[in-house]
Amino acid sequence: MANINLLPIEYKEKEKFNIKRVIIILFVLLLAFGTAYLYYYLEAQIDYKEQQLKIMKTELAVLEKIIQEVKNLEKDKKMVEERIQVIEGLIKNQTHLSRILGEYSASLLDEVWIDNLSLSANQTFDFTANTFNNYLIAKYMVTLMDDPTFDNIELGYVRKTKTKEEDKDIEIVNFKLSGLFIPKRAE
Repeated sequence: MANINLLPIEYKEKEKFNIKRVIIILFVLLLAFGTAYLYYYLEAQIDYKEQQLKIMKTELAVLEKIIQEVKNLEKDKKMVEERIQVIEGLIKNQTHLSRILGEYSASLLDEVWIDNLSLSANQTFDFTANTFNNYLIAKYMVTLMDDPTFDNIELGYVRKTKTKEEDKDIEIVNFKLSGLFIPKRAE
C-alpha cells in the first residue's frame, strides 16, 4: 500500500541530522569569528604601530636637537681651531717682526726718525723717515748698505719742509727708502 501522509505540512517530519547544513553553519560562524578576530587584531596592530611611530618621532626630534648641537659644536670647534691658527701665526710673525724691528732699530741713526714702515711678504720693505739734512740721509743709506741684513737700498724721494719749533723755523727733510730685508738665521 501506498504511504500517504494526512498531516498538514506544519507537522511534517523534520529531517533528522543534515551534515551539510551543520558544516555550512559552522563555516559561516567560523568565517564571522575569523573576520572579527582579524579586524580587531589588525586594529590593535595599527594602534601599536602608531604608538611606536609617535615614540620614534619624539626620539627623532630629540636626536635632531642633539645633531644640531653637535653641528654647532663642530662649527665652534672649527672657529676655535681657526683662531688658534691665527694666534699661532701671530706669535710666529711676532717673533719674526720683532726681529725685523730690532734690526731696523739697530741700524737707525739718532738723527733719523721713522714715520712709516711697511714690510711685505717677499721681505721687501719701504719706509718714510725724517732727518735734518741730506748728509744724514746719505749716511743712513751707507749704514744700511753696509749691514748684511739689508740689500738693494734705493732712495724713493726727498722732500724738504719747514716747521716751527720754539719760534724758530727748522728745516726737515722727509725721505723714502726701499730695499730688501735678509733675515739672519736663528741660532
